[in-house]
Amino acid sequence: MHKKWLAVLATFGVLFAASFALWFWSDKKTDKEPKVRLQKPEPQLKPGMTLEGVEGFVLRREGRKIWELFVDIITLDKNQTQATAQGIRKAIYYDEKGKPLFWLSAQNLVYNANTGEVTLTGNIQVEARLSKGRMLFGKATQAIWHERKRILEIWDGQGQVDETRFLVRRIRYNPATTVLEAFDQVVVFTTKARLVCPMVRTNLTTRYLIAFPPVQLIVLAKKSSTPFLPVSFRKVAQDRQQQKAEKEKKERPVNFRTDKPVVRKPPRWFFEDVAITEDEEDYTITAKRAIYDEDADKVEIPEGIRFEDPETLATAPKGEVDNKQKIAIFFGPVEVIIKPQKEPKKPETKQGDTQPAEQTEGQKEGKQEKLRERLRKEGGKMICDKAEYYYRERRIVAIGNVKFEQEGRYSGRADKVTYLTQEEILTIEGNVVMRDLRKGHEVECPKVVINLQTDEVEISPPVKGRLIVREEEEEKQKPQPEKGEKDGK
Repeated sequence: MHKKWLAVLATFGVLFAASFALWFWSDKKTDKEPKVRLQKPEPQLKPGMTLEGVEGFVLRREGRKIWELFVDIITLDKNQTQATAQGIRKAIYYDEKGKPLFWLSAQNLVYNANTGEVTLTGNIQVEARLSKGRMLFGKATQAIWHERKRILEIWDGQGQVDETRFLVRRIRYNPATTVLEAFDQVVVFTTKARLVCPMVRTNLTTRYLIAFPPVQLIVLAKKSSTPFLPVSFRKVAQDRQQQKAEKEKKERPVNFRTDKPVVRKPPRWFFEDVAITEDEEDYTITAKRAIYDEDADKVEIPEGIRFEDPETLATAPKGEVDNKQKIAIFFGPVEVIIKPQKEPKKPETKQGDTQPAEQTEGQKEGKQEKLRERLRKEGGKMICDKAEYYYRERRIVAIGNVKFEQEGRYSGRADKVTYLTQEEILTIEGNVVMRDLRKGHEVECPKVVINLQTDEVEISPPVKGRLIVREEEEEKQKPQPEKGEKDGK
């Protein structure tokens, strides 16, 4: 009896062990091989076959997913070396880690398995994900993806990254490094500037850009919006003064031109050997080095500034231009030269017609040369510690240790000199000392105002002066006796 119970217990033990083993192995198998969820199988494209309305067709290479296509029609040739598609709603390219690098859509697509190149044509649109959630959006007429080089080549493209837009003839883009090169004809628009050059290389992640010469950067004018008005309510004729005032208020683009590469590190542009001009203005600023800040709308010139217009020439070691305040500042020592102006060409007279010439000579004898005429004819020079040019107001201000000279005629010094170029009014103030180099006269006063148009001179008291009277001049002024009077006849 005892042996019988032992046999029963042994039988139960074996059954229990067997059931436990079956449970254990079935559980392990479930861990290793999870249940497969039912999903729509990938469409299989056989040689010479055409599929329509394809959703999620996958092209693989060495077992790795390269492309995923959502297309209207796709065909694989009999040699299995080329796939063509029409109506590409979305084509996604994946990197080696299975991460999507960019998205494409186009009218037509051709995939060459031998070269690994994908050619797209017709209404192409591109999207690429950059760092920190930033995106690249672009359009083109033709594009080729070089699989082996990992380069996307685009023709007649336009695109946008953040607030920067571009128009380009040809583009080479590396999605892995986000480096974009643009060739042939490049136009880049930022929020405040337009860049035109033959070639650009930029990293879309860091936004570091190099523009290759010749380069033209145009700081765009900030124009206020004009409300729409029907033609019948528009004013046909305006007062000339009002037109002039509106012209002065109108913002004018500032142009940067250089034959050296230009670097952009937002929001700043870096120039070398650059020329700066403004539309509807006749001045030119050149600099060895210049930095334009888009946010501040200022140009910093840390080395070698030169300002020139038809009448003046100014040079200084460094300076800056504030486009908002419309002011150019020069840091000294500043040298300002007033250019001598050429006399207008005299009209030709016919033979025997001497009356106009005689009248002109007679007028010259009775007419005294004005200050501005002498200044324009002979020019002048001024040196100071700092100079400010308010180019919209046409006002020049020289500050600190101002020394001025018209060679052979006048020289002087003061603390400050202000010149209104349009009104031609010169104001000299602060410890003013002026000398007449020909006659030796000298005057000291706190302030002098000279109107070059009328030759009016206003000297503020107290005035301290020194006049030189030469005996030779007195002898010349005395009337000489006639020959008969000298002999006593």
